[in-house]
Amino acid sequence: MLRSTKETKELFNQWAQSYDQDLENASGPLLGYEQSLAISKELLSIKKNAKLLDIGIGTGAFSSLLSETDTEVWGIDISEDMVIQCEKKHPEYYLKVGTFSEPNVDQTFDYIVSSFCFHEVLPDQRKQALQNGSDLLKSGGKLLLLDIMFASKQAVQDGKEAIGEYWDSTGDYPIIGELDAMLRETGFINAHWIQTGPYHWAVLADKNNEITRNSPLK
Repeated sequence: MLRSTKETKELFNQWAQSYDQDLENASGPLLGYEQSLAISKELLSIKKNAKLLDIGIGTGAFSSLLSETDTEVWGIDISEDMVIQCEKKHPEYYLKVGTFSEPNVDQTFDYIVSSFCFHEVLPDQRKQALQNGSDLLKSGGKLLLLDIMFASKQAVQDGKEAIGEYWDSTGDYPIIGELDAMLRETGFINAHWIQTGPYHWAVLADKNNEITRNSPLK
């Protein structure tokens, strides 16, 4: 059974205190976590004085790798305790409780990034979540998603067998082809995919400025 939004919030509230330490020796689907962050960083070059939104910011690991000294970083997370931990590490960030489905921000951004969060969005809410991201991007904006994803349903099964008891049966991990189609349907183009770890993929996509909220793709 899939984990509910409420259960996900409770999980990350409980995990917030030990999150950074636990991921130093990540295993299971998160195996290769730090390597994936480092590889994904190379996909995105942040322009000067940019505004960046990190969805599912956690304790700020991804944003701290990506941002420059003049980057205005905003972050949202489903977990109040994660927001507290992030604020301790990065008091200069603008932080709120929020999600892909309910971003809770009234700004627009040059970049939206997210690491190991999108798979927590329930499958029937993922297309709208991407639409929300598109709406929050400025003209010429870019989206960078890094997550536990699989190239095919067979790859999911292979991963499940390889991970064994550490497989999270309460999650539904995105399939690349399905997510690629949703990106295109919600106003993104030039999707560039790269595998960053045994069970991780990253995608960098541009906002299609020719598509507006009045488009049939909405």
